[in-house]
Amino acid sequence: MKNKSIAFTIALIFFTVSKARSQDVLFTQWEHIPLLYNPALTGNFEGMIRCRGAYRNQWASVLKENAYQTSTASAEYKLAANNYREINMGAMAMLDKAGDLDFRNKSFTISTSVIQPLGHPDSWHHLLAAGFNLGWTFSQIDLENAQWPGGMPPQDVNERTSYPDVSAGLLWQYASNSKFSFNLGAAMHHLNRPNVSFSDSSVYKLNNRFNLHGRIEIPLAQKISLIPSFLFSSQGPSEKLLLGFHSRWYPKSNNPSYMQIGFWAKTAKNQYGKGKPIYAATATVELKSLLIGFSFEHFQAIKSNAYEFFIGYTFKANDTKVSKQNN
Repeated sequence: MKNKSIAFTIALIFFTVSKARSQDVLFTQWEHIPLLYNPALTGNFEGMIRCRGAYRNQWASVLKENAYQTSTASAEYKLAANNYREINMGAMAMLDKAGDLDFRNKSFTISTSVIQPLGHPDSWHHLLAAGFNLGWTFSQIDLENAQWPGGMPPQDVNERTSYPDVSAGLLWQYASNSKFSFNLGAAMHHLNRPNVSFSDSSVYKLNNRFNLHGRIEIPLAQKISLIPSFLFSSQGPSEKLLLGFHSRWYPKSNNPSYMQIGFWAKTAKNQYGKGKPIYAATATVELKSLLIGFSFEHFQAIKSNAYEFFIGYTFKANDTKVSKQNN
């Protein structure tokens, strides 16, 4: 009976940890963290260098200090660009923390993409992009907070593990001479299906994650645009859909600075059925090269909330030239 109790406790702990890590984090304002969702989006911006930072806090009113918290930081650089093709590089670091076992994922990823315009150089409107990333994830749990029969964990359980991770993606984009544009992209993550088990005697393969995303900007007036977008994510038995829109205002029609608000709905289903929709509101301001964003969502089922904060800066071509001259 004692051996059965130990086995059940171990299985319960690793089932809980496996469920926590088998589904990747989903930010509401996913477009501000492009490297996390599709490596083909690497370098897809106007400028030379783009930096982004994001933080998400979820269910703090219920879990208190054990709330789900995710932080990311990324940078992208246009390595080579000419009239026919762009080659881009990017790097991203992410820290994901959750639960009373202090479960943590620390990941570091290097991305690259090739952007190929289509058509005649005088009238390029379409482009195709292909991206690839290679990363490494370090995971850990705090076994001191676990309740073990007999007071000691089994010998083959480790507090830390690590594994490589490989992803690839594609993107198709169209942009007119006005602000009308759209894109459609797809990516497959965890192509190598790494073993994420903390036990030396067991194997738990991380499920592939498939992302499909799209976005369209529709000018409604000289300074106002409507931007619907979606993100569909499928990983193992879980499926998530994020659907919504931004309403964007450009203070000056010939200036890329803007202010926008958005409204979103999230739906999810797994092997246990379909959950209730979750609704979110977002606000973003981009002033010249500085981006600041915020989102709020409410989980009615557990009477709790989630918050996201974003900040970023894009160095234009003129900025980098001035910096080199000053040096």
